[in-house]
Amino acid sequence: MSATIHSTTSTPSVRNKLPGQLLRAAAAIGMGLACGANALAQDYPAKQVIVVVPFAPGGTVDNVARQVQEELSARLKQTVIVENRGGAGGTIGTGTVAKAQPDGYRVGMVFDSYATEAHIYPSLAYSPSKDLTGVSYMVRSPMVLVVPASSAYKTLQDYINASKTPDTVSYASVGAGSSNHLAAELFHETAGTSALHTPYKGGGPAMTDLMGAHVDSMIASLPLVLPHVQAGKLRALGVTSKTRAAQLPDVPAIADTFKDFEIYSWVGMIAPAQTPAAVLKRLSDDVNATLKTPAIAARLNEGGFEVVAGSPDQMNALINSESERWGRLIADKKIGQQ
Repeated sequence: MSATIHSTTSTPSVRNKLPGQLLRAAAAIGMGLACGANALAQDYPAKQVIVVVPFAPGGTVDNVARQVQEELSARLKQTVIVENRGGAGGTIGTGTVAKAQPDGYRVGMVFDSYATEAHIYPSLAYSPSKDLTGVSYMVRSPMVLVVPASSAYKTLQDYINASKTPDTVSYASVGAGSSNHLAAELFHETAGTSALHTPYKGGGPAMTDLMGAHVDSMIASLPLVLPHVQAGKLRALGVTSKTRAAQLPDVPAIADTFKDFEIYSWVGMIAPAQTPAAVLKRLSDDVNATLKTPAIAARLNEGGFEVVAGSPDQMNALINSESERWGRLIADKKIGQQ
């Protein structure tokens, strides 16, 4: 059995028409996709929105999520559900967002450690830079160097002097590669001192041992330590903002001793990378308006947060700059998990 084969290269008129036909077909497909994305954006949100918090209830990120949940729901005119999916330093919950449909109905809230995930976990199942994008840079707070109330270190200089002797001072963190681990390493690198790293599985155990003087110090976010400082269970020696924190006006800035030393802990919202720009804008606008609501902004400020309310572009810029900054330290100190 035979078949007749017609070659498109044998007829110039047909060959000349093909490029134009292909271009028109591609344009039609592009217009169809754009129309689909625009329709999705116009209808958004048509159902409940799930905000994944990749940590256990009660932590910093969960705290911010719960404070904005009700008002954000009112602005979106849809139910907003906060879903806690903790584990593996936040990567399990964030991974569910990376694999979600890019439609704005499953988004995530992340802590500052999100910017260093790719450096700490080389076999991460998703790429923060390729699979996810920023929605809103929500809040930030300085970190605070704290010691137990019973500590012999009364001032920042006392702590520095003691740390000049190797294996004398210890510091707690919530795990290898965590933001307080990196902050402490940067502090001691800047000061030319050293301290023994004592990692814990979470902020709760770390705080308990610190207040019990089983570990000498910790650099942690202001919202985490503020209640314990105010209760007289911890002593604050320095803050990592360039100037003093309004909530701790008697505590000096570490930058007063080491010029330009500045670190902020932060919380932001992310979404799957291919989420339509119009959906990201709607969600970001409502998140930011929620954060600026006077009652919510006041509560966040009292708890040690500063409302930033940044755009998707600002969130992405923050993630990129933080990844670059801390990636250098992680590589130099060989911090991470194999």
